[in-house]
Amino acid sequence: MASKKEVLNCLKNTYCRLKPSKIEGVGVFAVRSIPKNINPFFGVKNQRWHEFKLSELKDLDKEILKMIDNFFVIEKNKTVYIPRLGLNAIDMSFYVNNSKNPNIKTIDNGLTFITLRKIKKGEELVISYATYDDKYIL
Repeated sequence: MASKKEVLNCLKNTYCRLKPSKIEGVGVFAVRSIPKNINPFFGVKNQRWHEFKLSELKDLDKEILKMIDNFFVIEKNKTVYIPRLGLNAIDMSFYVNNSKNPNIKTIDNGLTFITLRKIKKGEELVISYATYDDKYIL
């Protein structure tokens, strides 16, 4: 369990919130200026992921399958990695929208993100999905 000091540290390093996006649906927006080379999702813990063949998921509800396609990368070999707690483990970083002019990047295939430049308060954080998802073209 996190101590009060750890919680306060996370609050001091909070940079973003979810809001409606002009790009698509919901996006991640800066609540204050974010310096270059900062992880805007400080405190989000990397979790255990499990590899599934799409065939193992075929009996799931269609809406769940749609969410899996929306939130996770389906590999060329028809596999997908899903967090231990499934869709209930989605954090704010899963709502970063796609852009050809990104202001953040991933340093490990979508687990950790770093700002490419200073991001202004109110600006939407965006990434090029093509850098880690073959479904998108650079």
